[in-house]
Amino acid sequence: MRRIICITRLSLIIYYGPNGCTCCSHTHHGHKEGFFNEASVKFNTDVLAEFLRNIYHGFDTSNEVEPTMWREILRIINEATVEGLSKAQTPPTHDKLFYEALRHSNEVFAAFKVHTMGVDMAAKLFDDKGKLKPFKQWVDDVSSISSHQVGSWLQTEYDTAVIRAHQAADWREFMRNKDVMPNLRWMPTTSSDPETTHEAFWQKRLNLPVDDPFWTKHHPGDHWNCKCSLEANDDAVVRPEDTSVDKPQPGLDNNPGKDGHIFNDTHPYFPSDCRHCPFNKGFKNKAAAFFKNEDKDCNNCSKVDAKTPDNASTLKKERNAIKIEAKTSLTSETFRNNDFPHEVKISGAGIKEWLNQPHEHYREKNKALLKLKELFEKAKYLGPTIDEKKRENVLYSHIFETKISGDKSWIIVHQMKWGEYYIHSISDSEKVASKKKKGL
Repeated sequence: MRRIICITRLSLIIYYGPNGCTCCSHTHHGHKEGFFNEASVKFNTDVLAEFLRNIYHGFDTSNEVEPTMWREILRIINEATVEGLSKAQTPPTHDKLFYEALRHSNEVFAAFKVHTMGVDMAAKLFDDKGKLKPFKQWVDDVSSISSHQVGSWLQTEYDTAVIRAHQAADWREFMRNKDVMPNLRWMPTTSSDPETTHEAFWQKRLNLPVDDPFWTKHHPGDHWNCKCSLEANDDAVVRPEDTSVDKPQPGLDNNPGKDGHIFNDTHPYFPSDCRHCPFNKGFKNKAAAFFKNEDKDCNNCSKVDAKTPDNASTLKKERNAIKIEAKTSLTSETFRNNDFPHEVKISGAGIKEWLNQPHEHYREKNKALLKLKELFEKAKYLGPTIDEKKRENVLYSHIFETKISGDKSWIIVHQMKWGEYYIHSISDSEKVASKKKKGL
């Protein structure tokens, strides 16, 4: 009983996040402690009806994630995740960060799934002459999309999420016990209709150390509905020489026990790279992604987080809370830097500008404001530049280089005509640094 209660309490992190459920805008489907319905996915058809109405009446599917559908898809994938965790021999009942990573990856997956579904449906709104179709005709035209996305495909995604969450929990246990049971043996599939992708592994009794690089590229669950498993042991290592196997299927090529991602961002719902991401809008962002040659990491992207419905609301609340605290604690402070001979202040306008400024690490940039004293003190002074916007009361801008989440950013200080110095904003644009001493 104790194990079941621990599972259920921690599973609430996956259902409702680390702070518990904070809204009543979605249906709370009942579930008993330790019991999960293993029948077919039960999708709320009222949600689909509302989703279709919202798209037909102009919801911007290309730039936004429809919140009602997102919450329903997230609920289903979260339920699958909890079901899978409950099947593990020893679930990671005290691994809160792991549970939070699972939930966040499910939020991101649901966002891209709903975005894909919405864009595909919106593409069929108009007839060949560019005229909006009657609602009933359009609903009929997109019925194949609906039946796949919230029917057969969603069922497969649910089943696979159950399997991969179970395997993720097992992997955490393997890591905890590797000093006693250092090796993992690939066990045969339990499927009544097995596919042969991994057959060579169990036939040759492959048995490798837990830390072997092999497990990064190959593991049970890297094909849809794979029902193989691993068994920890202290037997001799068995490394077959001629074990060839198909590559993992897109979206399943990660180890969820290592990164906490039930589905990887190589899944077809996800963009091929940052330049093609629907949430990385604007020429500046596209160009930056091209020139910086960014590696795609959708599960750790502030632009994606900003588009997930509940997280977008959370970001706004977080930003407002930081704004209130900053106005209370910072506007009476003075800031110093050893390379700059003047005291610097920040006003309410500067706080607002800092928080409103777009940034690759948006959330971290906002949080850094509350540590401004230390951040400014350690920043590298690059020099002055002319204020290109030619603000009436600004003589010069002064540029300070710092880092947010390991990447360079630049703090901009305005030198006012009356002799005071105020922090104006922060930017992650390299153009800011290139302007130092310009015209001086």
